[in-house]
Amino acid sequence: MLKRKIALAMAGLMAVSAFPMNVMAEENGDKVNLTVMCAYASEDPHGQYVYQYADKFMEENPNVNIEIQAVSSNDIYTKLAAMATSPDDLPTLFFTSADQAPTLYDLGLMEDLEGYLDDETLGAFANGVVDACTYDDTMAFYPIDVQPLAMLYRTDRFEEKGLEVPKTWDEFLECAKALTEDSDGDGEVDQWGFSMVGSNNSSGQSRFMSYLWSNGCNLVTDNDGEWVADLGDNFTDLLKFWTDMNNEYGVVPTGITEVDYATAANYFAMGYTSMMLTGSNAIGVAYANNEELKGKIGSFPIPGDAAGTMLNAEGYALCSSASDEQKTAAVDFLKFFTNNDSDLMFWQSSGKIPATTEAQKAEYITGDDYKGYLQTIENGCIAPTTFAGISGLKSLLGDAYSSVFSGEATNEEAADTFASELDNLLEDYN
Repeated sequence: MLKRKIALAMAGLMAVSAFPMNVMAEENGDKVNLTVMCAYASEDPHGQYVYQYADKFMEENPNVNIEIQAVSSNDIYTKLAAMATSPDDLPTLFFTSADQAPTLYDLGLMEDLEGYLDDETLGAFANGVVDACTYDDTMAFYPIDVQPLAMLYRTDRFEEKGLEVPKTWDEFLECAKALTEDSDGDGEVDQWGFSMVGSNNSSGQSRFMSYLWSNGCNLVTDNDGEWVADLGDNFTDLLKFWTDMNNEYGVVPTGITEVDYATAANYFAMGYTSMMLTGSNAIGVAYANNEELKGKIGSFPIPGDAAGTMLNAEGYALCSSASDEQKTAAVDFLKFFTNNDSDLMFWQSSGKIPATTEAQKAEYITGDDYKGYLQTIENGCIAPTTFAGISGLKSLLGDAYSSVFSGEATNEEAADTFASELDNLLEDYN
């Protein structure tokens, strides 16, 4: 069963090259060694604070040694799935998020954190955050931030064009068309309305999935303990609308299949695009790359009649194979991470929204740039998925839109292939 689950998890994630991994720390005298596989550490500008917080913790706890291993979020899940059969190679803590945690939880990699956290610690988290980290009554990971998706936009350009914030996807497309132009008059489009993430990886797949959710397409549903497809009657039309933004209307940057999150965020920061479906972390990227954008960025909830995003808690899971000493020290570090910096520089520099109630009152998240994210949280996010095959589902979604973008399939062909492959995936998990 474990080998089958690992194979399924691997199938839903990109193949990546191997990297040198230190053996999980063992106690060496009085030292407790912790390894942290961290996606935050590989990102700018906030990655520096992960190292700073670890150094500060080690200064105050000289019996603990922390090694940060910077690995991109799109690679972590493949690496962990590949290491699942070799517990001695696993890190003590590893980054995870609400949309990927079910797969890793299903592999048995996550320790239940609730037994390590007192009522005061649990009570400090904002409404819904602990639930977003919980599967089968198990608190699978420790929340550092929440990342509901919303739409960033250039308020100054909306004003210049006389545009209003769109409430529907049809209105969104009209805004994107109006914001796509040849800004320097050389005969070529150099400014696009929508900074779409079109790459076939977790970042692109998650955004497409949230777009589908916002249109009432649930994808899968738990029917009395059995997972069934729930595509509705308009999946092909929804796929066509998404791919037409590139293939028909040209409101997204050229070379869309190569536009990953980092590229899309930089396009927005440099003014090549005017809207982006993203977590609030893109605000941090925008300001770090272009301070002139301050006061020119707003956000609004994802268009559509249905909630299109999970609360998307992110944080660290405690590996179930760690020793008791490591688990205790690791939890102390997690609590320290969220409480040691009164200036919240990790969150402020990254644009991420803190997971605790008190930190969400910080002044930096009270402006128009965060307005849509806070409104999304207030309106209510969809419940975190518990489908263990979520990685495979996302991979199928990515294959669908990528095949249409590249011209390898029509929307109808891609939709039919997706539906067939989804049925096969559900059989594996029922």
